[in-house]
Amino acid sequence: MPGITVVVAEPINEVGVEYLKAEGVNVVELPPGSSEDALMEIIEGVDGIISRGSIRITREMMEKGGRLKVVGVHGMGCDHVDLEAARELGKVVCNTPDALTVTVAEMTMAIMLSSIRRIVAADKATRRGEWNRKYGDLIGGELAGKTVGIVGLGRIGTATARRVKAFDADVVYWSRTRKPEVEKEMGIRWMELDGLLGASDIVSLHVPGTPETHRLIGEREIGLMKDGVILVNMARGRVVDEAAMIKALESGKIKAAALDVFEEEPIGADNPLLGMDNVILTPHLGACNLEGMTRMALQVAEGVLTSIRGGTPENPVVI
Repeated sequence: MPGITVVVAEPINEVGVEYLKAEGVNVVELPPGSSEDALMEIIEGVDGIISRGSIRITREMMEKGGRLKVVGVHGMGCDHVDLEAARELGKVVCNTPDALTVTVAEMTMAIMLSSIRRIVAADKATRRGEWNRKYGDLIGGELAGKTVGIVGLGRIGTATARRVKAFDADVVYWSRTRKPEVEKEMGIRWMELDGLLGASDIVSLHVPGTPETHRLIGEREIGLMKDGVILVNMARGRVVDEAAMIKALESGKIKAAALDVFEEEPIGADNPLLGMDNVILTPHLGACNLEGMTRMALQVAEGVLTSIRGGTPENPVVI
């Protein structure tokens, strides 16, 4: 393959592909649903990869890809990339954290409010002619006046907190690093995680998927939560012990959950969550809207090409 070759391992908005082509790049787009093996077959002739997370970028792949200079992550989470191998082998890894902040924060609010007001269950009930359920189990609550605990005050957590405050809710947060300037600006409070879990009516998760956050919310942490809490997970499925969460949903300890991510993705057909009326499920959709996808596609394409040409990408993870 002559010139610069970039593989788009999973579909992205066409604006990113067209940008690369306009710069003279040979773009290879793998079909949707392609496997790691498909990427391995062509990796030797590739200068850059654009990845969205479904295909693992392994040490073996990077070692085989002698020409490979950069892995561009369309999104923020890089847990599917062997970052240690990238450092050792001199491969650049970049992502697009700024491009999806508004997108994911708005999605968080959408599923949070839908859970509070039981929108999905109400839609299904209406279609089935169960109109009178509005006097019973479809009665929801208000976000105003509730305490919302934000776990992880990065870009998305901060943007979510700002939006929650606009609904006249009280916001507390836990993050590895306190942010006094944000506390002062928005009128939010930092708490230790255990305290936050006990104080919050709604717990919203926004931490990255790392070894440190693996099952950050387990049986012990769920036990600390208020009875009837609502749990929102827009982070990574592995941040929550899914079996413990399911048990708590069945008992009513967790009143409802709004989940965009799961321990196993795609979610298995036998997962008990699929049969629960008090759970909203979306297919890792947080970053998927037209504006966000357009920004991410262009930013990841720019980062990949900059790296191949020897420059520093705007959002380096490994460099």
